[in-house]
Amino acid sequence: MPVNSFENYPMSWKPILTDTKKPIYIYLADTLEADILSGKLTPGTKLPPQRELADFLDINLSTITRAFKLCEQRGLICSVVGNGTYISSDAASNSMLMLNNPTHNIIEMGAILPNVEFNKYVSAYLQTMATEPDFYKLLQYGTIEYDDLQIQAAQHWLSCFSLSSSKEHILYSTGSQNAIFATLSALFQAGDRIATMPTTYPGLKVAAKILGIHLVPLHLEEGNITENVLQYAQKTQNVKGFYFIPDFHNPTSELLSIETRKLIANFCKKEKMAFIEDAIYSLFLPTPLPSITSFSPNQGIFISSTSKVLAPGLRLAVIHCPQTAYPLIKESLYGMQIAPPALMMQLFTRIILSGRFDEIRRLRIQDLEHRNQLFDEMIKDCENTGDFHSPIRWIQIPKHMTPAQFEALALSHNLQVYGADRFIVGSEAIPNAIRVSLISTEKIEDYKTGLQILRELLFQKT
Repeated sequence: MPVNSFENYPMSWKPILTDTKKPIYIYLADTLEADILSGKLTPGTKLPPQRELADFLDINLSTITRAFKLCEQRGLICSVVGNGTYISSDAASNSMLMLNNPTHNIIEMGAILPNVEFNKYVSAYLQTMATEPDFYKLLQYGTIEYDDLQIQAAQHWLSCFSLSSSKEHILYSTGSQNAIFATLSALFQAGDRIATMPTTYPGLKVAAKILGIHLVPLHLEEGNITENVLQYAQKTQNVKGFYFIPDFHNPTSELLSIETRKLIANFCKKEKMAFIEDAIYSLFLPTPLPSITSFSPNQGIFISSTSKVLAPGLRLAVIHCPQTAYPLIKESLYGMQIAPPALMMQLFTRIILSGRFDEIRRLRIQDLEHRNQLFDEMIKDCENTGDFHSPIRWIQIPKHMTPAQFEALALSHNLQVYGADRFIVGSEAIPNAIRVSLISTEKIEDYKTGLQILRELLFQKT
């Protein structure tokens, strides 16, 4: 029995120890997770201090410390320097954004899926290749040693971001998610902390959680990244690196200015810190801005996927990495994928070097401009962020609803959107917003129907 009486003591969490074959620290972690999922503990709840909880349970402080560390690795809790430990804002939400079954008649404006119509331009190359007498060779394993044409294709791709690279810095992966996972596993260890924006790409959150890496939100100054913001993350929060989506940040669709890109690059160069730059949407800009990595190529791991601007089924990403990180990331990629499929590598190389890529990209941008125009016409008088070339919009919703409630309401009207709680980092307050994809519906008429449903839900009377 506890020495002190806590019967009337105000503690936010009072777990009960029962006979269990599990180690106590694992039992406590499992209990905390169950209490979150059941709604007994809500996101943002401040947990009792570790010593207080140890006294309450009459167990060693080290046991509580191990339980809290395990909970942090699971993404259930986060510590705020000088302010205690909180239930993570996204602890009860699902970070895996999955497509709905097409037979369910859901208008998909949640997952960011490029218009399938333009895949035909990529498939035309594939059909031509299939008629060649040695096509069967492309169905063998790929190789981790790239030929000259594959290097040239990667260099051309990277030049779109003002990034000059060479064979010693170029890697291919089967998609950006694999590239992110490989980079995290190669350069960071369980328990390391990486700073990102207060809301971020859910795929990063899932990868970090699996690897036991902690994501911490940057404490922005009036919504901006400054040198003080980066210094605070490094010195006070002990982060080992950064993750940025510079163009059409997911989910807020914001663009980093050239000044901010230079600031980040110079800070990381000065402090010898690594940063991951995810340029997944950058090529939707008719004239892409210079990448952060172009200002600091020896610190940045630059990742750019083909999925959004070419075709989702073309599972490739081009990576530029510093010479010091190259062998580590290369080995990590080998452990995950051996090598990208030879067929996909050949298809990508031909499309890029033939110049056909420029035409496909132009058509996708043209379609995106039309969809943004329709959005602005149909969703009027609604606070949102998003450039005219952004594939997503970040929309403020009525104050009487939470993002999760709005997401559920939209789904009941056969419209899929995603609430802000899916994107939140740490114990940050959940913005009263949703993310909407503009490019996921194949037919414009379905897109218009989705916008009409969205408008009605946004402006319906309580």
